[in-house]
Amino acid sequence: MHHWCPSIRAAVVALVAAGATAQAQPAPNQLNTSILAATAMPQAQSTPRQPRSSNQDQDNAFWRFLRDGEWYFTWGYDKEFWAPSDVHVSQGPLGNNFTIYGVHGQDDPGINTDPFGPQYNIRVGRFINDDRTVAVELNFDHTKFTSNTGDSAHVVGTIGGVPVNGYFPLGNPFFSEQLHNGANHLMINGVYRLPLIGQTNETLSVAAIAKAGVGIMLPHTTDTILGITNNVGPKSLGNSIGLTNGWWQLNGWTTGAEVGFRVVLYKPVYLEVTDKIAYARLSDLPAYLGTMQQSLWMNEIVIGIGFTYDGASNAQRH
Repeated sequence: MHHWCPSIRAAVVALVAAGATAQAQPAPNQLNTSILAATAMPQAQSTPRQPRSSNQDQDNAFWRFLRDGEWYFTWGYDKEFWAPSDVHVSQGPLGNNFTIYGVHGQDDPGINTDPFGPQYNIRVGRFINDDRTVAVELNFDHTKFTSNTGDSAHVVGTIGGVPVNGYFPLGNPFFSEQLHNGANHLMINGVYRLPLIGQTNETLSVAAIAKAGVGIMLPHTTDTILGITNNVGPKSLGNSIGLTNGWWQLNGWTTGAEVGFRVVLYKPVYLEVTDKIAYARLSDLPAYLGTMQQSLWMNEIVIGIGFTYDGASNAQRH
């Protein structure tokens, strides 16, 4: 019995020591996890921080709208044909309230050294769909109307407080009208382009163009009624635009449609020829001590030279 005690004691001590050693060593799964964590940590610390884009405008929707779309600009001149027009004259202090029926008018397409002197046309637009067939366009037509002298027109109403119903000769002194600065149409158009020959915007390609829209009138009138000519003041910045006064008057609306062809002469320059029909209602043209109301129907042949910025194609190439 006494000889077994040292052996038993030694065995117990050996078992305790072995158990302690086993507890101190990590399990295989724990060891693998620790190795992976240790390996990943330096990599995470060494990964360089992604730099911010130096051009923040690349993510700006407005900048992409300007940069990536297909834009175009057209400058042109036109020939106009006017339908007979009814003109209503109201001059309360003078006792005048009459309508002149069937006033004939003509345009004034003369070319001179001032590019803004003749009957000119401006179009600025952008195509808005993926296949570049639909566009929105700002459309400005500087048109001119002059009442014919020597014609006779039917007049009904009161002149100087006296009823009238008869024919009067047009021209001075009874009635004359010039919209030379002019009968200005400012419109927003929807545009449709249909490719006919070649690839869109490539040299010698041809496309059909259709447009329709509405807008405002900015007329300037010089009129003489019963020998007295209206005076709208000087053509100056302080007297530029008003409702019933000023060099131009914001006092009417217009609508119209336009069809024609666009031929790319040499990319990106194109020739555009269109025929436009427009209706305008002028509500308060200034007259001496009064106003005039008038409706105008116009047929307009427009020839213009344009330039295309094809940002959509450039974005696809890059």
